[in-house]
Amino acid sequence: MLPKLTYFIKIADERSFTRAAKALFVSQPALSKQMKKLEEEIGFSLFNRSIKGVELTSKGQAFYEDIKPLFAQINQTVDRYKKFDQIRFGSTPILSTYFLPGYYEQLQYSNVHVTAIREDSLDLVPQLNSHEIDAAIVQNTPAIEGMYSTFLFSEPFVAAIPVSLSLANKKEVTLEECFRYTQIIPPTGYLSEQVRGLLNDHLFEGDVLETHYLGMGGLVSLGIGIAYLPKMMADAIEQKGVAFLPLKGEPLGREMYLHTNSEALLSLLSASFNHR
Repeated sequence: MLPKLTYFIKIADERSFTRAAKALFVSQPALSKQMKKLEEEIGFSLFNRSIKGVELTSKGQAFYEDIKPLFAQINQTVDRYKKFDQIRFGSTPILSTYFLPGYYEQLQYSNVHVTAIREDSLDLVPQLNSHEIDAAIVQNTPAIEGMYSTFLFSEPFVAAIPVSLSLANKKEVTLEECFRYTQIIPPTGYLSEQVRGLLNDHLFEGDVLETHYLGMGGLVSLGIGIAYLPKMMADAIEQKGVAFLPLKGEPLGREMYLHTNSEALLSLLSASFNHR
């Protein structure tokens, strides 16, 4: 039906089968035949034909006004997709594992390829600036000079607690309760800085162990201490010996922003991440 609708819009624009046929490079009889088929499919007449030319019926006019903006949007979307042969995308291990897969169907049509992985998303900023990558999701960074940016989503961190602790039986926990135990945090990055700041505020005097994100859950499962993980990660995994509980008041969280090197690319990727 899509070609017939395209023909219909062109005839309505031109108010003439003859001019529309010429613009579409089809014969006028063939165009008339397609319109007759379209009217049979939708169940109402689109045109009033007379010696003066072609006029839309009242229902045809309403139909035209409804579908023409949709076709304009489709054409704009096609144009955006055609502009990019390959989009080099920067990500983190967690985003690549727990966030991007939910959008792969949309992203593959945009020729998005993850070409850079960094443990901390802030480490992707220099690669954006040097044009080694075309786009990236960076946490807690609303704007990057020279880049086009938009907010994507926010998420809290949850507490990863050994099931051997009675604390694991609660529905939610407070930071004060968690700070009674050894803390397991990444060596660097936003989460490390955020937790260390809170530990200083609470005059924490216990032990702090450092390991990478993907190793924190393992230490928790051994009963060594408490860690904090992004909710998207906690929602996707089941780790023996670990209970994932929300933190009361969500004191730990992050905001994620999409950054691209062109406005057209920002529009394309924003549409992909907003469509599931």
